Amino acid sequence: MLHILVCDDEETFARALVRKIEALPDFSPRSMRVRYLTDPAGLAEEPCDLLFLDIDLGAANGIEVARALRRTRPDTVLIFVTNYKEYAPEGYEVNAFRYLAKGELDSKLPAYFEDALAVCCARRETLELVCGGEPVSVPLPSLRYIESRGRDQHLYLQGGPRDHLVTHTTLTQLESMLAEQGFLRLHKSYLVNMAYLDTLQSTGARLTDGTPLRR
Repeated sequence: MLHILVCDDEETFARALVRKIEALPDFSPRSMRVRYLTDPAGLAEEPCDLLFLDIDLGAANGIEVARALRRTRPDTVLIFVTNYKEYAPEGYEVNAFRYLAKGELDSKLPAYFEDALAVCCARRETLELVCGGEPVSVPLPSLRYIESRGRDQHLYLQGGPRDHLVTHTTLTQLESMLAEQGFLRLHKSYLVNMAYLDTLQSTGARLTDGTPLRR
C-alpha cells in the first residue's frame, strides 16, 4: 500500500486536493491510500510515502516541518503545494521533489503525481528474510541499520508496523545482498543505510535521529 498525505491548515483546500488526487488516472484505490491533515504534528504518527505539504501552515512553517520530517523519513517524496516560490532555494535543503502552485493544480498535478509515483515505486524495494521462523519482506527505505550480536542480526526500522526484527542470516550475507542498495559496512558489527547516516568517524557513527553507533 502506497501512503499519500496532504498537509494543509485549510481543511477545505486539503479535502479538495485529496479529491483531485483520487480522480487522477494514475491513482489506484487498490494500492494507494490518500489522507489529509490540518495539523503538521500528526505527521509523526502517519505512514507517508508521498507528501503534499503547504509552506504556510498558519502557526507553523512548512520548511521547518520538512526539516524535522527529513530527520526521520529521508525517503518521503515531498511536493510543496504553495504560492510562495521565493522559498524554492530552501526547498533544496529538504530535498523537495516539486513545487506545485495552488493556482496550477489542474494543469500540473497529473504530471507531478505521475513523476512522484515513479520515484516512490523505485524506493519501495524490499529484502526477503526469515525472521523469527517466518518469511518477512523488509522495506529497505525503512531499514535504518543492522547490528550483529553473536549469531543474530538485529534490524532496526522506522515508519512501519515493526521497528525491530531479528534474523540468523549472517552480516556478511546481508552485506552482499545490500551491496547495491546504499548500505555501508561499519566495522564488524553494523550495516547502515546511508540515507540515515549523519556523521562518520573512526570511533563510530551517528544517525540522523541522533542514534550513536559505536565500535
